[in-house]
Amino acid sequence: MPVPYGRSPRRGLGIRTLLTGAAIVVALLAGLIQAGGAKAADGYPYVNLGDSYSAGASVFPQATSAATFCSNSEVNYSSLVAKRRGTQVVDVSCAGATTEDLTKSQYRWQGPQISAIGPATRLVTLTIGANNNGLFSDSTSACQQAWLSAPLSATPCRDKFGTSLVDEVNSSTYPDLVDALRLVGRAAPRARVVLVGYPQIFPAAGSVLCSASLLTTPGDTEYLHRVFTTLNDAMRRAAAAAHATFVDMTKVSAGHDACAGDRRWVEPTLGAVSFPAMHANARGQQAMADQVVAALR
Repeated sequence: MPVPYGRSPRRGLGIRTLLTGAAIVVALLAGLIQAGGAKAADGYPYVNLGDSYSAGASVFPQATSAATFCSNSEVNYSSLVAKRRGTQVVDVSCAGATTEDLTKSQYRWQGPQISAIGPATRLVTLTIGANNNGLFSDSTSACQQAWLSAPLSATPCRDKFGTSLVDEVNSSTYPDLVDALRLVGRAAPRARVVLVGYPQIFPAAGSVLCSASLLTTPGDTEYLHRVFTTLNDAMRRAAAAAHATFVDMTKVSAGHDACAGDRRWVEPTLGAVSFPAMHANARGQQAMADQVVAALR
């Protein structure tokens, strides 16, 4: 049989292979985009938004369907909540997210997180706020660099930042949280919106051994504990202002900070068994799930 238009069978196979390969790439890209900012006409019933503490950035196994760089765990607190409630969750949380990333694309290939919710959404969980104004990076890497630059100072981090970290939480992060929660409420008017606080990362009282694992001085450990206490309080107030439910992890996580050894819910900088450091580990995600389930009863 003559080959149409003068094409050889080998060339036709090559074109079909090329088209098939292109279709696979398109499908993979579509999956990547959906993982980063899932879209549904009326929203998904249960959606998880937020940052690395929502995503479970340090917890394995990591979800293969997650958007690149978002580091979503298959056993983060939203997945555990969904399993216990006998439902499924669409998880569009992403490591490094700020409140701005709820309504804007964090990455070029990723849609806004809020695009996953809508009138059909009945439950939204999220943890967010620590990345606003660079708080998390200032409290970890910047404070560690301050300690290395001034090893003889009792409080090099506090000397560097003073009251600015707390001031920014109250003057900027708090109103941004209120606005974000209200936007979520308007986008998903029938949903229960649950804002989950951060477990204690830094203990209330520092020690030399703790300082060695966090690369901070005892004085700065106490200073940063107060900073994150302020953040959790701002989250509590924002949830109240936006008529959302706040799950406070501060008290229940006391004694489970990054310096708590085998009882820790957060991994330290040195001696971490999962990365990135200073994030909730599997026990921390389980504890957050427990508190969310209790709040939903």
